[in-house]
Amino acid sequence: MDKTTTLSRKNLHIVAIVYIYTSFNNTLITITNIKGQTILFGSAGSLGLKGSKRSTAFAGQSIADVLGKKLFILGFRFVYIQFKGFGSARKSVLKGFLGSSLKILTIKDKTNIAHNGCKAKKKRRI
Repeated sequence: MDKTTTLSRKNLHIVAIVYIYTSFNNTLITITNIKGQTILFGSAGSLGLKGSKRSTAFAGQSIADVLGKKLFILGFRFVYIQFKGFGSARKSVLKGFLGSSLKILTIKDKTNIAHNGCKAKKKRRI
């Protein structure tokens, strides 16, 4: 039988919200408490990665590892995760947070998808 986790009012300080924005150039992670006050922030550039290395899956997983460990040290145990953007590091960021000792309560995708609105960006030529 699976135990469900219920959170009381006094235990709200152990829950954090993780906002992950992945673009084609960088990965940004902002961690807030339930009230929306920023606790931690990190990006691939803040780890010392420069140029095209910031957009890799390795960069996303590294940021998630570092911030997950810091969050656990601060006393947080549960996280809500919200993704935004179509970057290549989405899955690896999730792997990074799964590797830390934090329990993921929900995963949401808040990426904006146009329905024939404004003109889209030009296609990349690689």
